[in-house]
Amino acid sequence: MAKFKKIYVVMTILSGLLISAYADTLTIEPLYDMYTDPDHSGSHPATELWVADYAPMNNHQRIMIMFDLSAYMGQTEDSSFLNLDRFFGCPQGSPTHTKIYEITESWDESWPANVHISHGTSEWASYTFSYNGWHKIDITSLVNAWLNETVTNYGLVIQALPGNKWSKFYSREASSSVRPYLKLIRFTGLEEEQSMELPRTFSLIKNSPNPFNQSTVISFQLSDSGRDTENQRSDVSLCIYDIAGQLVQTLVNGSITTSRSPITIKWNGTDEQGNLVPSGIYFYELKTSNGINEVKKMILLR
Repeated sequence: MAKFKKIYVVMTILSGLLISAYADTLTIEPLYDMYTDPDHSGSHPATELWVADYAPMNNHQRIMIMFDLSAYMGQTEDSSFLNLDRFFGCPQGSPTHTKIYEITESWDESWPANVHISHGTSEWASYTFSYNGWHKIDITSLVNAWLNETVTNYGLVIQALPGNKWSKFYSREASSSVRPYLKLIRFTGLEEEQSMELPRTFSLIKNSPNPFNQSTVISFQLSDSGRDTENQRSDVSLCIYDIAGQLVQTLVNGSITTSRSPITIKWNGTDEQGNLVPSGIYFYELKTSNGINEVKKMILLR
């Protein structure tokens, strides 16, 4: 049985502030994988996975993949990535735009290659394959739906958008260095480290709920009880960052009057353009004009 491997991760969010954590990682190879091709009879390479939807050449291939997650049911993963190695694109350099859906019926590799399998209507991920080599697709929300049994784990299907030509990948029957795999990540032991000791007249309160599905409330306090900081003003920023440290959205950026009453801000899981962001780990950082930085972690599960 595969086991989680613990690694130590340090991420710089902003200058002078480090986020450190232990990450438990697990790599799982597919239980089954294959592709279906309703328009062409004959043999299909067992070591390859094809996806396309190009009507002029009758290319309507779809990829099916299933991972055995029975040992991890009831758990929650912070991040889950499907990894595929593309070796061919037609024409070379042409992108293949795809969407990922959950399979809704039982199957194994004896499934007839000329019959597409049934799948749900929920789009769990979209991804564009535009180069040869490894691709990492975030399917955290789908994996957690399988684990908490919101969705039955019959695997996933990768389907190209109409008009998109081939991308071809290695399957689980290929050599070990190029096989598909699922990477599960859990972050534990989050610690925040400041580069210098500063008076803590400001505090960032843990968001609620956490994990959350649609929205969460972040609270912060600009004055500790008993400190002579009432009715003063401070420049404050409250920002959301993704796991790579990239800015997602700025919730607060301006001068605020200090008070002993907490200030609450709602985040609805969107970026600066109002687009919904995917499931995963996010960090929220409170930064003030007197040099205070505080960061906490939250988990979005769609």
